Amino acid sequence: MNLKDLEYVKAVAHFKHFRKAADACYVSQPTLSGQIKKLEHELGVTLFDRSTKHVTLTTQGERLLTQIKVILEQTQILKELAATSSAPLQGKVRIGIIPTIAPYLLPTLLTSMKEAFAQSQFAFVEMQTATLLNALDNGELDIAILADVPELKLYHTVNLYKEDFLVAMSEQNTLAQRDKIALDELRSCSLLMLSDGHCFKDQAQQFCFAAGVDVSNEYLGNSLETLLALVAMDDGVTFVPKLACVERAGISYLPIFPPQQRSIVLASRKHYPHLAGVDKLAQWLSEHPSLGRQLVKALR
Repeated sequence: MNLKDLEYVKAVAHFKHFRKAADACYVSQPTLSGQIKKLEHELGVTLFDRSTKHVTLTTQGERLLTQIKVILEQTQILKELAATSSAPLQGKVRIGIIPTIAPYLLPTLLTSMKEAFAQSQFAFVEMQTATLLNALDNGELDIAILADVPELKLYHTVNLYKEDFLVAMSEQNTLAQRDKIALDELRSCSLLMLSDGHCFKDQAQQFCFAAGVDVSNEYLGNSLETLLALVAMDDGVTFVPKLACVERAGISYLPIFPPQQRSIVLASRKHYPHLAGVDKLAQWLSEHPSLGRQLVKALR
């Protein structure tokens, strides 16, 4: 048994014709037919029903074809890994990034990122977590920048940084003069939250529920900026990741006690052929001085 024989089986299953399959594989029909016969003998099964005008897979052949496709796909991944190990992340690289990170991370890093990876052509798209992971699975995206969630156990991930949650409230709020605030002190506040689909909402809700803090149903936002506009009007308070704590008129940011954090990671498919490049990009991002400065500045 060899990989060529498996390619022949896959081609016949696709074309349902031995001659057309042989042409596609650049071999003579007798060679292809003979190799498939040898493979059937070795496996002890009949893969194709040859009694009809159009060649069809037998029941056993259908079952084995599924595994044959897996073997050939994994073999191709192995070849790509070997071919790209010395030159990772060349060409177009499609990166998905969640909305609670994109507006605050990209303006800081984009120019220097393009300079550091001159052979890469980065294309960015904002997506909520569930949509982003589906796009990774389908090959529509190569890499994702997002908060760590349980579903990422199925992916190759590299840690970038940890980020504190802060409470954003109007400077008119009596609690705004505090140095920090306990979660249970927010019970008297109208807590604004992002709409469903944002992993940021799921994470924030977890520690809110633990502290007995109810989320307001009066308004669910699709962006942090919209929520912060309401906060500035003293229509409620909200949680903000540290990187998003830029100076805004009328808003104070208070550290939470006890501290609450999220982990930001770079993720890709486990069999993505440029994993070395993913790790290199993650290292560059996590060590970039402007990111560190911005995270520190958020608390000042």
